[in-house]
Amino acid sequence: MGVIFRNPSQDKMKSLDVLKEQQNLNLKCVVPGCDEPLSIYEGPGSDSLCRDHQCECREYGGFGNPSEPHTFHKGWECEECGYDPRKDPRFDKITDPELKWTAMRYQMHGDHIVPRALGGTDHKDNIKKVCRPCHDIKSFINGDFANKTKKEIK
Repeated sequence: MGVIFRNPSQDKMKSLDVLKEQQNLNLKCVVPGCDEPLSIYEGPGSDSLCRDHQCECREYGGFGNPSEPHTFHKGWECEECGYDPRKDPRFDKITDPELKWTAMRYQMHGDHIVPRALGGTDHKDNIKKVCRPCHDIKSFINGDFANKTKKEIK
């Protein structure tokens, strides 16, 4: 049994009226740095993403979440330590393929090099692909949790 995610080839095309409206309004993909028009297909992200980014959504097995544009710039290998969860044998304990894929995917983060609070953007040039431990360590070193009490962190 393979990983069960949405198959992009089964997406239906949007109605002609919707496509005309998208074109008239010149609607573009919300992922920073992408200037492509919205997808012509229905499905997850169809109201905010181009087709390429739509197919990178979590529902298709990718990293992307339209409400968090930086997630489209995640990747499988940590730029700090080289960790790749797909090569981690501990995930072999998970027998459900979709659950396994999701668990592996959640180990990878898109870290803002310049935090949004300091003017950083969700553009790919400001996102570093890191694993969960590297991201957490960097966040604690930089004081990203400074406003939380020790009780809240535990």
